Amino acid sequence: MKDRHVIRHILIIILILILLGFGAYKAGLIARLDDGEAHADLLAEAGEWQGFPFAYINNNVPEFKEDEIWTSVQESLDQLDSYGRAGTATACIGIETMPDGERGNIREIHPTGWRTDSYDFVYGNYLYNRCHLIGYQLTGDEAIDRNLITGTSYMNRDGMIPFENAVAIYVKETGNHVMYRVTPVFKGSELVARGVHIEALSVEDGGAGISFNVFCFNVQPGVDINYANGKNRLSEDDTLLVLWQEGYLNVYPKLDQKADNSSLKRIDAAEAESVHYVMNISSGKFHLDGCKSLNGANPWNLRKTFTSREDLIARGYTPCGVCDP
Repeated sequence: MKDRHVIRHILIIILILILLGFGAYKAGLIARLDDGEAHADLLAEAGEWQGFPFAYINNNVPEFKEDEIWTSVQESLDQLDSYGRAGTATACIGIETMPDGERGNIREIHPTGWRTDSYDFVYGNYLYNRCHLIGYQLTGDEAIDRNLITGTSYMNRDGMIPFENAVAIYVKETGNHVMYRVTPVFKGSELVARGVHIEALSVEDGGAGISFNVFCFNVQPGVDINYANGKNRLSEDDTLLVLWQEGYLNVYPKLDQKADNSSLKRIDAAEAESVHYVMNISSGKFHLDGCKSLNGANPWNLRKTFTSREDLIARGYTPCGVCDP
């Protein structure tokens, strides 16, 4: 009988500890959900979407504290919150973390707000992608729900991938490491992020090779999105859609120096006829307009840019060997 009472007391203590632990865990989740001050400030700094995939944060200077800069490859992914949403993903990226093969199937993951709506003017037709916070090409992560959010095709291809490509090119060319941190930014209990906050800093050279701090907008030109649940509809205003399709937006960032959002400007039709380059975001090369090597290229991968030759090279792009821009 005495043993039975002892066992009962032990079980009660274990149950209390479990409940206390869950309470602390839940409190932590609530704290993360209610930590709106930093996100509110960040969203205010980014401002409303003006037709550019990203906005500079803190003049493009990443905000890693000294003890947040790792000297060896590793990765940390926040737990899903009580709404099932992903949190911050952080990694020290190196050659060691990069995959050798093609990415596997991730279709079994359904991030919060996931839908399969389609529009004929969206790349691949589908509005939403399963967006890796830290791209597969950087760490080889595949179907991990803590590293995936519902993101538009536009945010993925025009916002996030060019930055990921720049990091991948730098790491492969130098063998150095890059601190990389991506935070999806949600408002209140919304299931679809308003965008992602991306910071990167090359480790061995103290940011001389890679250094940026940007907010990529989770929007799609021509589509209005309900961030509470992911529902969407064709926008009544197609001005930005037309500008985006015609390439009249100067959207390519400087990754290794201070920059503010005044350096991002729309290009009108008259300016669009002036000297510019054509970037292939898939191959990582830039060309003169009309270069014969662009014949047959996927038009979805081509972007007109008015960024200087020097800045494009500094950004990690290489000049075409055919047209020699």
